[in-house]
Amino acid sequence: MDALVFADPAAQPLLEDIQTYLSTVVAPIANRIDQQKSLLSESLQALGNLGIFRLAVPKARGGLGCDRRTLWHLNLQLAQTSGALAFLVAQHQSALGIILEHPEGNVAQTYLADLMKGQMLIGVSFSHLRHNPVDLQAQPTSEGYLLRGTLPWLSGFQHMTMFVAAAPLPDQRLLFALMPFINAQQATGGILHLSLPLPLAAVPSTQTVQAEVVDWLVPPEDVVGISEVDWLAVRDRQQLLRGSAAPMGCGRASLQILAESADAKDLYHHFRDRWHRLYDQIQEELENLNPPHHAKLRAAAIHLAVQAAQAALMTTGGSALMLSHTVQRLYREAMLYTVSGLNAPVRHALMEDLLLEKGSH
Repeated sequence: MDALVFADPAAQPLLEDIQTYLSTVVAPIANRIDQQKSLLSESLQALGNLGIFRLAVPKARGGLGCDRRTLWHLNLQLAQTSGALAFLVAQHQSALGIILEHPEGNVAQTYLADLMKGQMLIGVSFSHLRHNPVDLQAQPTSEGYLLRGTLPWLSGFQHMTMFVAAAPLPDQRLLFALMPFINAQQATGGILHLSLPLPLAAVPSTQTVQAEVVDWLVPPEDVVGISEVDWLAVRDRQQLLRGSAAPMGCGRASLQILAESADAKDLYHHFRDRWHRLYDQIQEELENLNPPHHAKLRAAAIHLAVQAAQAALMTTGGSALMLSHTVQRLYREAMLYTVSGLNAPVRHALMEDLLLEKGSH
């Protein structure tokens, strides 16, 4: 269950450094990182400086080209240690992944080296593509593209300097554009207005905002690339199991708390056995593409995270209501994974599990 076990030898020294940093620096202050923006920024930058963002980049592009299994285990370890840190690492990795889908684009040519080294951190916003109609639209012009609309969910304010936004074009293909992560007004009249950070119950230090976009001009040099109409649907099918790593990490952290309770041995053994069975099932499927089954496995990981955190909450008692308590943080992080990247197949699988559970009583 260690990323080092599966990693290419070239990546092992870096993974060792990351694991040491997580266990010695991040873990002791994870509850403070959850609440304090400055500590989260320091931790994110430290991982970037170590080279964490080189791991998923293909070797041909200067990265270490780690495989899916190695990256899954790394994501598990990140979430087990700090949900807020894991969340922002995922934001940068997602944006970097989109840029790598367009390697000949201006943005990739200009920024890829800095993004891999963590010298430039960027966010991403495409969850609005699941809305109908889509909140942000792109219109071609002689000077580039004009963006109009809103971005309802944009994480990493004051942690990251830029972000990648997705917007459908009139022909329904998707434009990906690089934008500044600040309130800004262009000489052409374009406006980017960010809200105050939203008062989130989970991972508040990630600084999630909403953005209003008024006639924002995207010049050619800020165009990441244009993808096909079905980009999000294809991504959802391919990455269903990737999203299981974070709730599995959260569940594993709750197991550690249950293991320390003398009165919860039966609960601990129950959830430990469930965790290992689900872990084995996920490992068997990581290299496959089976969306219906993968949605069920991810839903099972989410339910396990929620229920293990609830068990840890019950065994801890009233002190777990404090924001500074580890169990409180894990309970809220499990809630985050219930809605993060929630697409139709995962939502259906989650609801189906709840109905089956209800029917068993």
